[in-house]
Amino acid sequence: MKDTFCSYYTNSDDITSYMARRLTISRNDVILEPSAGEGIFIDEILKLNTPVQIDALDINGKAISVLEKKYQGNNAVTVRKTDTLPDERLDTFGIPTLWIKETDTLVDEQLDCFGIIGGHYDKVIGNPPYGAWQDYDKRDLLKKKYPGQYVKETYSLFLLRCISVLKMGGRLSFIIPDTFMFLNLHSKLRELLLTTAKIEEIITFPSKFFPGVNFGYSNLSIITLEKAEKVDALNNTIRIVQGFQAASEFQLLFEGNELPAHLRTFNLKQADIYANTQHRFIIADNSIIDIINNAAVRLGDVANVVTGFYTGDNKRFIRALDDTIKGSKSYEKINPDLVFPCASLHGIENVSEGYIPYVKSASKTRYYRTNDEWFVRWDKETINHYNGNKKSRFQNSVFYFKTGVAIPMVKASTIRAFLIENRVFDQSIVGIFPKDISKLYYILALMNSDIVNELIHTINPTANNSANYVKQIPYIEPEKAVLEKIESKVKSIIECIKQDKSDDYEEIHCELNSIINQIYGT
Repeated sequence: MKDTFCSYYTNSDDITSYMARRLTISRNDVILEPSAGEGIFIDEILKLNTPVQIDALDINGKAISVLEKKYQGNNAVTVRKTDTLPDERLDTFGIPTLWIKETDTLVDEQLDCFGIIGGHYDKVIGNPPYGAWQDYDKRDLLKKKYPGQYVKETYSLFLLRCISVLKMGGRLSFIIPDTFMFLNLHSKLRELLLTTAKIEEIITFPSKFFPGVNFGYSNLSIITLEKAEKVDALNNTIRIVQGFQAASEFQLLFEGNELPAHLRTFNLKQADIYANTQHRFIIADNSIIDIINNAAVRLGDVANVVTGFYTGDNKRFIRALDDTIKGSKSYEKINPDLVFPCASLHGIENVSEGYIPYVKSASKTRYYRTNDEWFVRWDKETINHYNGNKKSRFQNSVFYFKTGVAIPMVKASTIRAFLIENRVFDQSIVGIFPKDISKLYYILALMNSDIVNELIHTINPTANNSANYVKQIPYIEPEKAVLEKIESKVKSIIECIKQDKSDDYEEIHCELNSIINQIYGT
């Protein structure tokens, strides 16, 4: 269930059971649930029948009321709603005690005090909100409180906050998106995480394991850690497990037996992750890790990697070729009489309504797109509208109508890069424009190779090929004779596509792929 606070409630017994077991709860533990929601983790802890104290916090007053009613009738629990978190001297453990507080965990003053004294909690468990909206005043406050952190993403701040209030040696289990491991925006989070805690285990799995939840941008993860000094943290080795087919498989991790073949396990030393660029988790075979870490030159050094134009109102200004075009259902179809040749940022001259070919979506074929599927309005009057409209964006307009390589922003299992010439390209397209145009066909071959496909999926496993990650692809250039050979084969492929000789095209592509694998040493 999702509410206005971007809380995804953990309605999965397999998930809550796994996380509670990872905490290794002991008698008299003081436990924090920083985003209590419906009390699912509290229920799991109470099942253990172990005397503990639980501090349950939530910013949502309705959730607090639900928790009060839910546990008030439980004879095994003493429920107390409080305006302040408990004083340690007043804690008693004769019976389990649940303290409930309506507060903003990220700015709560009592939690500030707990952080200053070096921690208060033995254990923390939770499913913090992902991407909850913060107004601009709140963002300013959070930027001061969490310097260097990406304050638009709440889960990362919850993670840092809760580590700060853990006692040394205290344990935490959180369910969060796996984007903390590799997105550029979370580099500062990774730096602090890797130096203040021994990360015991990270498991990743599809969001659909949550009943009623399914977002395609990334996977979810459960991270289990122990607060530690920097030296101990960097000497620690993390177990990362991927490939789960069902949440019920989480329990296999406790059994000590050999895991099924579909579960992939990686053991990464924290010091090695810390040494990676931006402290990024690189989860791949050693050969791929070496290529990424040892690259002297990256694609962004030899090419401009940019995104393109946004009209501000696509349904109004963009037309599709016909009904067969993927994603065109809600778009008007182009009148061919309104399509004009133009290569000017100032627009088509002497027409009241005119369109030009527009690169907007993925190509059905690698290397070359045989026909234009989308068109954007580009008459002078409309250009004037774009220039005066706050929503329209002439992003990287110096590259409009230039020759380069295009890949779609939305990632597929296999990248299909294609040539763009004399076209404006959409913001959903990443354009790659070689600084030396003689390398155009080599870069086109690279972007269609298996090795570069694996590299980009490793550098950024999310659903997007954003320009900042494409720039980071290692670039290895062979000697001139090999470059010329690759260029010749790419030109042959383009001719095959134009002549609809798909068998010949695939054969040459396989040859290119083999050559590039040799260049990259795989």
